[in-house]
Amino acid sequence: MRKTILALCIAGVSATAAAQEAQRVRSNTIEEVIVTAQKRAQSVSEVPLSIQALTSDKLESERFESLADLKLISPSFTFSNGTAGNFSNSISMRGLGSFSTEGGVQPSVSTVVDGVALARSTEFSSDLGDIERIEVIAGPQGTLFGRNSIGGALNIVRKGPSEEFAAEIEVAATDDNELSTKAMINGALSDRVQGRLNVFFKDRDGHIKNLDARQGDAGGEESRGLMVKLNFDLSDNLSVLLSGDFVDTKTGGNPLVTFGLDTLYPGAQARLVALGNGDAAKGQQVLDDPFTVNANTEHFLDYTQKGLVADVTWQLNEEWTLKSISALRLSDQTFNQDIDSSPASMGNLDSTTATALVGGSTFGMFGVYLDGTNLSPLGDSGILNELEYFTQELRFEYQASDLSVVTGLYLQDYQEDGKTDVPLWIRGAPPLPTPIIQSDPYTNDYSQQSWAVFSDVTWDLNDVVQLFAGVRWTDEEATLKHKQLSYVARDFSCTNNVCDIDLTTAYVNNTIDFTSDGHSADWSGRVGAKWDVSEDSNVYASYSRGFIGIGVNYTRSSTPTNTYLDPSIADSFEIGFKSDLLDRTAQVHGAIYYMEVDDIQSTKRIPGSTLTAPVNVGKIRSQGIELNTSWLATDLLMLTLGVAYTDVEFQEFDMDCYVGQTVAQGCVNGEQDLPRPAAGHHPLALPPSGLPRL
Repeated sequence: MRKTILALCIAGVSATAAAQEAQRVRSNTIEEVIVTAQKRAQSVSEVPLSIQALTSDKLESERFESLADLKLISPSFTFSNGTAGNFSNSISMRGLGSFSTEGGVQPSVSTVVDGVALARSTEFSSDLGDIERIEVIAGPQGTLFGRNSIGGALNIVRKGPSEEFAAEIEVAATDDNELSTKAMINGALSDRVQGRLNVFFKDRDGHIKNLDARQGDAGGEESRGLMVKLNFDLSDNLSVLLSGDFVDTKTGGNPLVTFGLDTLYPGAQARLVALGNGDAAKGQQVLDDPFTVNANTEHFLDYTQKGLVADVTWQLNEEWTLKSISALRLSDQTFNQDIDSSPASMGNLDSTTATALVGGSTFGMFGVYLDGTNLSPLGDSGILNELEYFTQELRFEYQASDLSVVTGLYLQDYQEDGKTDVPLWIRGAPPLPTPIIQSDPYTNDYSQQSWAVFSDVTWDLNDVVQLFAGVRWTDEEATLKHKQLSYVARDFSCTNNVCDIDLTTAYVNNTIDFTSDGHSADWSGRVGAKWDVSEDSNVYASYSRGFIGIGVNYTRSSTPTNTYLDPSIADSFEIGFKSDLLDRTAQVHGAIYYMEVDDIQSTKRIPGSTLTAPVNVGKIRSQGIELNTSWLATDLLMLTLGVAYTDVEFQEFDMDCYVGQTVAQGCVNGEQDLPRPAAGHHPLALPPSGLPRL
């Protein structure tokens, strides 16, 4: 879908405008970008990692709006949309992301914003803008960024307050009824205090038409947010930066759109009739149009996110710095969707009984979502989730002429409460010979406490050889309180193809109620060397180890014996080079890598059941090549090219046996080991940009 954008930007700056204008005149060399991927300020060309640094100018020229846009800038980065919108989106690097469709599995790529590792990448709101730099760091980064970074890490740095007064407002409108406003004000509040405020508002109409007149068009969004930063220079060597952010969003998410029907599916024709409100031909028209649905239940995601950060920097002396980052984050999310994505319903659900035609457009489908019956104690909201966690990182940083040391302690206290309920009408068909109305609401109270100690050292052996090594030990303890009730109503009275269903006498078919504790402890680390071949070129080689933390199964299939998943362990080898060419008007950075990950956490169907669960499934191998080049052709023209070849494959994967498969054919206890591609073979990803630099 293409958009026409009309934008108005008004900025106010201090009396130093002439000086700032002079600063825009740049020499005919590629600008040096300073990054903090190793927890200290370094040129991106000097860091022995595969890293892309995207400055605010680069993000603006590429019209960066969300993390999804990074896949157009960084070829090793992949973004996937989930049906629950921001709630279920996921990111991956080098083909490693989330292989589970269930909750409870920790990410493979760490998202760090202003020094705080987020529990979920979706907590980052790009709408707040004001991004100074995004560092896309590929490969395991467990030593300095902690667990859950085997694919890599996103290190996002927002702009901080400064003494100079500046103000900016941007209003943008599109031809598909989207209106957004962003504003910023920055300046000194006193001799030793500076402040910065950002606000945004966004309103977008839905772009997917819903034929149900009771529901609005799907896919729209209403959101607002603000961010405040206050910097206190308490002395010449002690400063405190306080930050707070708030985002409130209601969005249509990514609604389920039916593109086709399997004629072998027993309810296919009934579904077609239902989509057309009784007319199969009109139902086919809905299928043929990807921007049209016919659903009687609203698909939406409401979420609110809040955060507070205290960043303390104390320069103890010329070599030693003490850094403390304390953070508290809270979020709550409500998600609902029409699982059958059709107008099929139970009729008048407010009365004692519901009457509908069996086999007609209402009950002919195999499964129909029930909206707001007494079988759904959570009401109209299928999924409720509340998240709260506190983190504390304390670092000592040492910097001398030939030695750099980062050592510290990390703590996290995590609490997540969730409720899920999806009531369904299931018509009589094998293996269910009689119709039932079933609801399996379940609640989870999940807590996790983790701590880690780490140290990373870089030593200049001589003028051209640099050695580096680091290690991190992480300990996790978890507790899950899980309760699940299975409500089933079977009191049917059917005469002449009409059923009266008693919705008030549901009974509990089964109850699961337990508390389970889990524990894991493991290490991350790295070791390697860098050789400065010349003043403008270097090569490096490294080994790194990382892991994804303990996983938890808090789905309908959860039991006291299958609650926790083992950590996924990654071992990676990498060789890379970095060169500045043509009098530093060109840069070429490249890397080749090989990685194996054991005990991958993925979703799998439980043998003999229709339920799925997150489990450890086997081993995955990722290997590839990355190349990023830039050429400053003229003072006004910069050409960039990124290339990535990624080959990812499950080398071990326990799948269900096919019907009739024998032990001789590889079926053992209902499962078979079946290697298969994990993320496909991606030969090339080329995000070229030839952009005028003004």
